[in-house]
Amino acid sequence: MRSLFYLIIIASITLWTGCSDKDSDVNSKPVVQKNQPLPVPKLQTTFKIIDIDQRATTISLEGAHVKVAKVTQPLVIINLFAPWSAPSCGMIPYLDALQKRYPKELFVIGIIANSDMSNTQLREFMKKQNASYFISNGAENDKLAQALAHFVKLGEDYPIPLTLLFKNGKYTTHYIGATPIEMIKADIEQLRRK
Repeated sequence: MRSLFYLIIIASITLWTGCSDKDSDVNSKPVVQKNQPLPVPKLQTTFKIIDIDQRATTISLEGAHVKVAKVTQPLVIINLFAPWSAPSCGMIPYLDALQKRYPKELFVIGIIANSDMSNTQLREFMKKQNASYFISNGAENDKLAQALAHFVKLGEDYPIPLTLLFKNGKYTTHYIGATPIEMIKADIEQLRRK
């Protein structure tokens, strides 16, 4: 009985003092537990976009701002859409009308997401949809769409269409889904007056 008592005491002391300071440094690294969200990797912030005529520009996300190279208009609309989405297709003629109504003040950019259209297919699609504004069919479209969705805190499963409005590079608002043209036009008119 006494030997069992001593055995328990020795085992307790061994467990109590078993880790030295040297061992604790090794074990001090953070442990990721199962079913815990992993940190989101840093997303790309500069993207090259290319339209069907091989005109290229870059879009850079910098904090709460977006910089579009080679664009001089103070207002920029970026529309993330998919050609297979009826709400997306429904907005295209209206975005084109806005571009034509405010040519000196507004630049509209279409970003095709989740699609592998060829430029020939995109040209036919644009003709059918009456779209004459800049629509990117570049290799970085999906990465840009993902970054813009994170930019407005929608995450990876963002809705299509998603439309963002900027003034002088500063984010002003975004629209989820098919949005009445009157709503976007009212926001543009308000931004023009500021």
